[in-house]
Amino acid sequence: MSVGNEPTGVGSLTVPAKRVYAQIVAGECPDEATRGPELDVLARMGLIVQETGRWVALEPRAAMARHYERELAEFAARVQELSARTQVEDELTGLFERGTAGVGGSVFLPDGAAANACIQDVVADARSEILAAHPFGPRSRELMLIAVRRDSEALKRGVRMRTLYRDTVRDHEVTREWASTMSAQGGQYRTLHAPFQRIIIVDRRHAFISDLVTPDAAEHAAWHVTDRAVVACMAQVYEDIWHGALPWAGEPRESEAVPEPVMEGVVRTTRFQREILRDQAAGRPQKATAARLGIGLRTLTRHIDELKDMFGAGSVQELTYRFALSPDHRVDDSVDTVSYSTVA
Repeated sequence: MSVGNEPTGVGSLTVPAKRVYAQIVAGECPDEATRGPELDVLARMGLIVQETGRWVALEPRAAMARHYERELAEFAARVQELSARTQVEDELTGLFERGTAGVGGSVFLPDGAAANACIQDVVADARSEILAAHPFGPRSRELMLIAVRRDSEALKRGVRMRTLYRDTVRDHEVTREWASTMSAQGGQYRTLHAPFQRIIIVDRRHAFISDLVTPDAAEHAAWHVTDRAVVACMAQVYEDIWHGALPWAGEPRESEAVPEPVMEGVVRTTRFQREILRDQAAGRPQKATAARLGIGLRTLTRHIDELKDMFGAGSVQELTYRFALSPDHRVDDSVDTVSYSTVA
């Protein structure tokens, strides 16, 4: 029911406006009391025009079609303007950050709660991309269930998501379920034998890294980095690592659908030796491995020769193959089995 000048719901015309239109169709002069606002509305919608000092009604179907097209064109122009604002915002933000002293840097997040809260806020506003690297092993089913809804929503709004794990998660049932579920929705996952640092990068504007500065900081303290140049460099390092990792969609290890348990006394290698073996399996240059481990190339060669003798291998290629089939390959050398709960 409509009262007074309330819209009737049809074309947002009020009852008085329809009455004025009916008067004009009938060739009558509109009521003086209503002719002002109602005539303006009808003229704006193209339903009436003024000819030789009198109002003339136009066929409503064609008039409304013209009005509809006009509104669509105005709406499209508005959408284009809003889209252009995003680009202008990005350009001006870059100019502001490059030209203003002190803008962009690092903020210390003293514990896991503070880190997760900050990450959650940034991830919720992600526009295009989330890159994550989690080197410290699988997580609980509870954390994975929490992450499913959050990451599904991000993927639905067009955010690209890539996550890097250690190779050992291929033996973890919950993480396999997670990767399989999210891969079907567009998430991308890869695993790597070699160690890497924990990092989360959002839209290449924000990066979250573990605290490697404060000796007495809490276990999950972190840094929120917003310096565009630093974040861009971190993203490129991530890309380099990503390209060296193996794609994964939740399937178990090849030929190891039911992995054998690692029995005490069976593992023959030390953690240091496994670092070398994982680098070789990942195709990392020996010079890079030596630099990372802080040893000379000749010393590294000696360690590799000892490992070849240990595994009965005649070449580095055979050594990496035998290592991949050994229980040593499945040892998780992570010192921390809990990672940030905000991004899976």
